[in-house]
Formats: sequence, C-alpha cells, structure tokens
Amino acid sequence: MSLLAVPIIAVSGLLVSLLVTILFIYLFKQLKKNIELLNAQQQADEFMLNNLQNEFTLLKVRIEQTTSKSENDLVETIQVSKQLEHRIKLVQTQLQTHQQQVMQLQESDGQDKFYTRAFKLAEKGADIEEIMAECELPRAEVEMLLSVYAQRKQPK
Repeated sequence: MSLLAVPIIAVSGLLVSLLVTILFIYLFKQLKKNIELLNAQQQADEFMLNNLQNEFTLLKVRIEQTTSKSENDLVETIQVSKQLEHRIKLVQTQLQTHQQQVMQLQESDGQDKFYTRAFKLAEKGADIEEIMAECELPRAEVEMLLSVYAQRKQPK
C-alpha cells in the first residue's frame, strides 16, 4: 500500500462516518417528530376519553333519574287507575239503582195514570162500570176511589 492510500482510506472512513452521523441525526429528528406527534395524539385521546367518561357519567345519572321517574309515574298511574276503576264501579252501581228506580217509577206512573183518569171520569159523573172499563181497575179500587172523591167533594 502506498502512502497516499492511507490518507484516502482515512478520509473515506471519515466521510462515511460523517454521512452515517448525518443520517443518524436526520433519523433521530424524524423519530423525535414522530414521538411528539404520538404524544400530542395521546393527549388528544386522553382528553377525548375524559370527555366521553364525563358524558357517560352524566348519561348514567340521567338514565337513573328517568328510570326512577318512570317507576314513580307507573306507581302513580296504577293507583289512579285503581281509584278510577273503583269510581266506575260505584257509578255503575248507582246507575243500575237509578235505572231500577226509573223503571219502578214508570211502572207506578202507569198505575197513577189509571187512577188519575179514573178520578177525572168520576168528576165527570161516570159510574163504576164505565170507570172499570176505561181504566182497567178492579171494582173494589173504583169503589174506594169514588168514596175518596165523594169525601173530597163534600164541604167541610
């Protein structure tokens, strides 16, 4: 080897070392940028995770409140429904009673019509046979009605 070859090898080695060092510095800077980006992304992800956890907690509380309110409303609705059913039964019972009373009044009103008609006939001077035929009343009732009419007609 020649004397000149040693400095060329040394310079070549130095150049290769310099190039490798520059390459390492470049790669280190790129790696540092990537680490900074990953750190920023991690912080953004942590922030988003915290927000999601807070929203989840709020939603959980709202769900619990809504569930509780719904349960209370259901209990209240059941109670109101039972009260209404009871009232409906009472009203139905009262309605049946009133219907029976109306039927009784209608039936008695029919009889009252006969007696009223018989009384009017007595005022007009109809006899027992005529009143019995017109009003479909038995003889005893017509006789009683005529005696009541006669007592009313007499001055006191």
